[in-house]
Parts: sequence; structure tokens; C-alpha cells
Amino acid sequence: MERKNKYLNFLKGFVSNIGYVITLVALCTIVIALIMNWGTTMMVLGRFISIIMPFILGFFLAYLIMPLVKFLQRQMNRIKPNQWDMVKKGISIAISYLIVLGILTVIIVYIFPQIRASTKELGEKIKEWYQYAVTHEEAINNRIPFIQVSEIINYVKTNFISGIVNNRSDILPYVYQLSSSVFSLVYNILFGMVISIYIVWDSTHLVRSIKKLVYAISPKKRASSVWKTILKCNHIFTGFLLGKTIDSLIIGILCLIVMSILQLPYALLFSVIVCITNMIPYFGPIIGAIPGVLIYLLIDPKLSLLFAIMVLVLQQFDGFYLGPKILGDLTGIKPLWVIFGITVGGAYFGLIGMFLGVPATAVFMYLINLVLEKKLKKKDIHLFDIK
Repeated sequence: MERKNKYLNFLKGFVSNIGYVITLVALCTIVIALIMNWGTTMMVLGRFISIIMPFILGFFLAYLIMPLVKFLQRQMNRIKPNQWDMVKKGISIAISYLIVLGILTVIIVYIFPQIRASTKELGEKIKEWYQYAVTHEEAINNRIPFIQVSEIINYVKTNFISGIVNNRSDILPYVYQLSSSVFSLVYNILFGMVISIYIVWDSTHLVRSIKKLVYAISPKKRASSVWKTILKCNHIFTGFLLGKTIDSLIIGILCLIVMSILQLPYALLFSVIVCITNMIPYFGPIIGAIPGVLIYLLIDPKLSLLFAIMVLVLQQFDGFYLGPKILGDLTGIKPLWVIFGITVGGAYFGLIGMFLGVPATAVFMYLINLVLEKKLKKKDIHLFDIK
């Protein structure tokens, strides 16, 4: 009997090892095939992402709006604790989405038209400055010899003006492509908003399903710690997103108020730019200040200096007071790793990557720190013992 059991155990081990080897070989073959046909792989992947884009947007919107829904639910639970839970959840979701729609309505109805008018006015001024530079090229060169005005004029003429004239007959395809892109964007946003409502409504079941999956695939002794780690990572990521959004909105509003008091032109346009770029830690205020400084420099150097000083003061206020008050120490990473996250995220995903790269790096560093602490604990090594 013992010999039979040993034989069966040997067969089970042999079969499991064979299965492991076959699975590994199959995975390696698939990866090599994907790399060898990289162009086709990227095309298929891009097509797949475009198809599921409403779900990606829906998940992202639900992820952002969930804290507001939970906050409203907590407020309602104070009035009627442990009663009408589904009704309170439905009311919280409805109020949250009404707030989002209200903000979008204000942006579309009031802010966009003013930004469009400011952009149009700036476009006319840029045309005037270009014409002035063309007609007074020699005088500008004599006055400012370190700026090669002729090269700038030739570059603008070659890359912009002649391009528009030569491609006038091809405008219709560009218009069609732009219209298709706008229609696709609107469709993705509306469909994504509908999907996000379902995600928020079923959030409890979704979280429970994820928890079941974690406990099912994790070792029994580590399942609880793995789930706590996931919750901590979620806290870091969500806290940074919401905190930085609130922080940037406050900075944008303060910028608009100060610019209005100082009577700086195009206050709303540049305040929106400062608000959006402020989402990027460290470099955001500098990036947001560059367009305003350059435009004001052409209008009046004094205005440029005034705007630069204002942005610098706001940056210091945000860095030393407002940011720490709202964000606290959510990321917990040093400036070097913040710069790393911004650089890598921006290189691969542009402006959004520069913003999301910081919390992603914070989560990664948190996980690395957990692994290192466990390794040091097993070896009975304490940090203060390391020189």
C-alpha cells in the first residue's frame, strides 16, 4: 500500500511538473510571437483599447466619484442609521452625478466661451506681432541683436503659413477626421458615464469579488496581508488624485482672483492653464507659467514680471502650506522619485502620464519597501544596524 501511494505521489508530481513546463513553453512562445510581430501586436492592442475606452473612462470616473458618494452616504446615515440603505445609496449617487454634470455645464456654458474668445483675441495679436516683425525685421535685429528674428520669421513662414496655403485643398479630410474624433470622444464620455453609474452602484459587489479573487489566489496565511496592502495602495493612489485635484482647483481660483485684482488680461485663460498644470508636482507651476510669461512679455514686460512673481508666490503657498494641508504625506516619496515618475510617465503617456506617474511611483515604492522590510525582518537586521 505504501509503495502504491509513493507511486501515485510520484505520478502526480511528474504530471504537475510536465504541466508547468508545457505552460511555461507556451507562454514563452506566445511572448516571442508577439515581439516578432510587434507592429501587428500594437495595432491589435490599439484597436482593443479604443473598443474598451468607454469602460476605461467609466472605471476612472467611478474611481474619482466614489469618495463623494461615500461621503454623502455617511452624512445620510447620521440622519437615518441602518435604514433605507439602498435608497440612501441611490440618492447619494444621483446627487454626486448632478454635481459633476453641474460642473461640466458651468465649464461648457461659461468658461469655454471666454477661453475661446481669449484664444481668438490672442490669435489676432499674434498675427499683428508677426506682421510687425516682418515689416520691422531690420530694426528689431538692431535693437535685439541676440535674437535671430529672420530665422524665426522663416521658420514660422515655412512650417505654418505655407503649410496652410499648400494644404488648403486637403482641408476637407482633416475636418472629417476632426469631426469623427469629436464624435468618438463625446460617445466615449457619455457611454463611460453610464458605465460608471453601474460600477458605482455595484461597487460593494465588485469589491467583494476582488477580495474573493485575492483570497483565492493568495496563500492562506498571506491573504489578509495582501488584501490590506491592496487597500493601502488604493488609499495612496485615490488620496493623491483627489487631494491634488482639490489643491489645483484652489490654486486656479486664487490665480483668477489675484489676476482680476491686478487687472491682468486673459485672466481666465491663464488661470485654467495654471490650474491644469498644477496637477503635476514640482514642475507643474513652471510649465503653467511659461505661456503667460511669453505672451505678457510681448504685450508688456512689466505684466510678464508681475505674472511670474504671482505664480511664484502661489507656488510657494501651495508647496509649503496648502499642499501639505490637503495631501499630507500620502505619497511618502522623495523628490528624486517624484521627478522619476514625472519623467517616465510623461515620456510614455504625455501630460496625463506626468500626473499619474507620481502616485504610481508612490505605490511602487511602497510595495518595494514592504518587500525589503520583510527580507530584513527574516534576517533579523534592523535599519539602525546598517551603516
